[in-house]
Amino acid sequence: MIKAIFLGITQGLTEFFPVSSSGHLFVLQNLFQRLGFSNQEGLLSFFVFLHAATLFAVFVFLAKKIPLLFKKQLFFHLVIITVVTGIIGLLIRFLFAQYFTKNYLLAFCFLVNSVILLSLRKYPERKTWKELSFKDSLIIGLLQGISFFPGISRSGITITGLVKRGVKKEDAFTLSFLAAIPVISGAFLLEAQNLFRGNIAKSTIIIGFIFAFFTGLVALKFLKKILIMEKFRSFAYYCLFISLLSLFV
Repeated sequence: MIKAIFLGITQGLTEFFPVSSSGHLFVLQNLFQRLGFSNQEGLLSFFVFLHAATLFAVFVFLAKKIPLLFKKQLFFHLVIITVVTGIIGLLIRFLFAQYFTKNYLLAFCFLVNSVILLSLRKYPERKTWKELSFKDSLIIGLLQGISFFPGISRSGITITGLVKRGVKKEDAFTLSFLAAIPVISGAFLLEAQNLFRGNIAKSTIIIGFIFAFFTGLVALKFLKKILIMEKFRSFAYYCLFISLLSLFV
């Protein structure tokens, strides 16, 4: 039960805070392996359910914004973002998936994520989501695709990219997580093959799901405030710490 609560909270926080949930997953896998936990398939299965919990949290938190998905102009941009993300993401998984658990890759990607977050300074807010250009969508799709590398935060790199492109912070936050819906859904479907692997008790799954969901809601609320208060760069120092830690796990 304690492990379920711990993993649920970890997933809820790292999925939305700009610190990379996938990077933390692989660090935890390496750690559990060192500690003698052999049921790695069971762990992967468990995380599939946790991804579903965080996806549900996005829908609940952005309930009032979900109709925007069907606005013709925004829908067009989200399609571009998703297609580009899918192409880049699949290439990364095909070419580099075998290295995802390697300490040096995790450490490097967490370091890159730290640099990305530190690069976010005060930028002029020139436009809303209604003024996105085709070039904006291509760039955000590319950045979101790069986040398939474990250690590169999807929310961190996309929000940073949107703000640097002049998008207002609140719109950057909303756009980042609306764009996350097809990505997290895709990740869930991709990992669905692991759903029935391992012997995970139903009570463990339910507890993990609940904690991931509610922790995700809290994380989304705090992340929005942190972004508006221009404290986003603070997560960079945590990523630097995890970068160093991942070298020894």
